[in-house]
Amino acid sequence: MKRMIDFLMHANEVSPLSAYSLKRLPALVWPAKYFLSIVLLMLAIVACNKNDDFGEITPESSGYSSGNGVFIINEGNFGNGNGSLSFLNLDSLIMYNDIFYHANSRPLGDVPQSMAISGDTAWIVVNNSGKVEVVDLKNMSSISTVSGFLSPRFYLSVTTQKAYVSDFADGGVSVVNKQNFSIEGKVHLGCSSEQMLLADGKVFVAFWSNYGFSHLENNKLVVIDATDDQVIDSVIVGKEPNSMVLDGGGKLWVLCSGGFAAEEKPSLWCINPINHEIISSFTFPDINSSPTSLCANGSGDTLYFLDQGIFRLAIDSQQLPDEPVITEDEHLFYSLAVDPGTSIIYTSDAIDYQQRGLILRYRQDGSFIDSFRAGVIPGRFVF
Repeated sequence: MKRMIDFLMHANEVSPLSAYSLKRLPALVWPAKYFLSIVLLMLAIVACNKNDDFGEITPESSGYSSGNGVFIINEGNFGNGNGSLSFLNLDSLIMYNDIFYHANSRPLGDVPQSMAISGDTAWIVVNNSGKVEVVDLKNMSSISTVSGFLSPRFYLSVTTQKAYVSDFADGGVSVVNKQNFSIEGKVHLGCSSEQMLLADGKVFVAFWSNYGFSHLENNKLVVIDATDDQVIDSVIVGKEPNSMVLDGGGKLWVLCSGGFAAEEKPSLWCINPINHEIISSFTFPDINSSPTSLCANGSGDTLYFLDQGIFRLAIDSQQLPDEPVITEDEHLFYSLAVDPGTSIIYTSDAIDYQQRGLILRYRQDGSFIDSFRAGVIPGRFVF
């Protein structure tokens, strides 16, 4: 049974965000009586109609221009190519949907996974299309497309000349030339690569999933020297490290879900990025919980994460929080971010994974601000 669930999950390139939602189904131990329901759910998610389900196109939704705001990467349905990019202008509070399509008269691609801003360009990683779209930040017009990836996940700018792109299936990290928009090398890891973080001249790479690498334990960070692109160390953490962040003091925090099939209790780790030593760790009490989307507020003294609600943790705390600062109520939170300038909390609700999802904003005290419609399955936020 577990092997079939793994097949369904990974055949659709499920991200840690999607795995978080799937793990929260009532069938936490996957008994046979739930199997048909799980299969039907997966088919519903994957087999949606191929359409531009972004609502009526108005001048507001098609007139994007750069400014003070936040980008939302809408994953869309796997295999349907209806992923998109939205932009919420924080001055006018207007949501601009499908801005890549309107700028370039073509779809963004199949399952956009993440995006990073580098200078006056944005690099959009499109997972199931095996590419990275490079666009002009001021108007979203295409500059170039970097292709040749198997299952790209995240982009990390390392220097003015060089970037890394992690890959779910390639066994390493691709080295991208930022000047000519081409893959010029690879850092061989021998495992999949997920989220990356640059600290102290090194890149820390999360080994999140061992699908295709079942002989390995997916419970570590691989450390790469960013100067010569060589692996120099690894740090053992909990199973399935799904998100990382640096706090205001420069310490590295890693959130681990414990495994899709609840192989161990989830955990949170604090690491010194200079000597790679573990400073502290926390173990979640419930093995069936699935925390994800670790992020920090603007000052870096408070961490936030999702786990059937939004939890808050001061970096000097001695224990994990017992109660969420924001409850889901009628929503099912899918992704999470905190505005580094205002510390306003952003989360998304994919609703039924077919219609346009919701973006919800909250103050730090948990009070609701407002909500907006984005694209299908709104995932990560970029400020």
